[in-house]
Amino acid sequence: MVGDAHTFGEVLPRIAAAGGEGHLCGECQTTLEPWEGQPAPRLYGFTARHIAHALVRVAHGGAYRDVAAEVRAMAGRSLDTTRGRKGGANGKKALAPATRHGQLVSDWVDTFSPVIWKAYAPAVIAPWLLLDDTDFRYSASGQPRGSRAFAVLAVMDQGPTTAARVVAIESSMTTSAATWQRLLRRLPPTATGSGPEVIVGDGGAPLNAAGTIWPTDTVLRRCEWHWRRNIIDTLPAAVRKDTGDDIHHLLRRAFITTAGWDELTALVAARQARTSEPGQTYNLATKVLNSLDAEVRTALATRPTDVGPRSTGPLEQVFNDVRNKLGDRTHGMTNKRRADALLKLLAAAHNGWVDEDTWTRILREHLTTRRGLAAEQRRHTDTKSAPSLG
Repeated sequence: MVGDAHTFGEVLPRIAAAGGEGHLCGECQTTLEPWEGQPAPRLYGFTARHIAHALVRVAHGGAYRDVAAEVRAMAGRSLDTTRGRKGGANGKKALAPATRHGQLVSDWVDTFSPVIWKAYAPAVIAPWLLLDDTDFRYSASGQPRGSRAFAVLAVMDQGPTTAARVVAIESSMTTSAATWQRLLRRLPPTATGSGPEVIVGDGGAPLNAAGTIWPTDTVLRRCEWHWRRNIIDTLPAAVRKDTGDDIHHLLRRAFITTAGWDELTALVAARQARTSEPGQTYNLATKVLNSLDAEVRTALATRPTDVGPRSTGPLEQVFNDVRNKLGDRTHGMTNKRRADALLKLLAAAHNGWVDEDTWTRILREHLTTRRGLAAEQRRHTDTKSAPSLG
């Protein structure tokens, strides 16, 4: 009688330590035989543990080249460690050693970062949302603010008893209302199935998009941090830098009570009346205060009974964290899918989701459902003449 087909091998093949010497399991410290090893994706020379370690290092800000050299050494698969020369032995430009080639880790981020993010992403979001976007730049000669690479859009959710966390982040060349609508429509629902209770943003496209998607029963609130920042940016340079100036003290309470707002506008008006020297005037500050006056007074009238956040400050912390980790690497980030995969890892670190053991398990479970085969690498490539970011 013919029986059922048998599978004699594990779904995930195992990779032993380099040289086949005796070694320990990194998780349980059990001594393994020379033929045993850690589970690995099929057709890979690295284990799920190696990949998880690399992703954790990237999430904490590690550069692809550095992480590639590190993980190759861990796996006993180091390549040439000597620097090469572009254009042959007589070339003038030194190339990084082959073992520091970053494509290995770049491909892992592209392939496995979405898997990690999906494992942590909430099925429902909290009732309060923070929306913001910012430009990412890199150093450029003759440009004090640097050259714009792309923008990053991000959404955090927050609840009455829960801290803010990143629930969406992506790169884009535009920050239009249409771009924001696409991002917001992909968010999970709230626990009640209705729209968010409160959404805070810097006005403009984010709040316009939110108002289109959730036209009723959602409070759209301007960010007080941005109001404060907009005013500071219009002050004379000397006052802007002097955080002990009375204006800075008044700004701290200007958005808490109407009396505080009146004190601020009165002080700026008094200074403008007696200052006329170039670089010392308060003309721009006065214009901004006048333009915000009606909106701020309306907000202050309801502030005592308001619930929920009033600032996108937590998102500013996310952007600063990501910006510090990327540095001038933004210059080379011209592929949107790969950039978004990296941003998700950095956001996962900000959320406190990073754990090598857990990520190893997530990758193993993912690969098991695919019979050990990872998704094809380098699916998300651009033509040199038409980058998806740039």
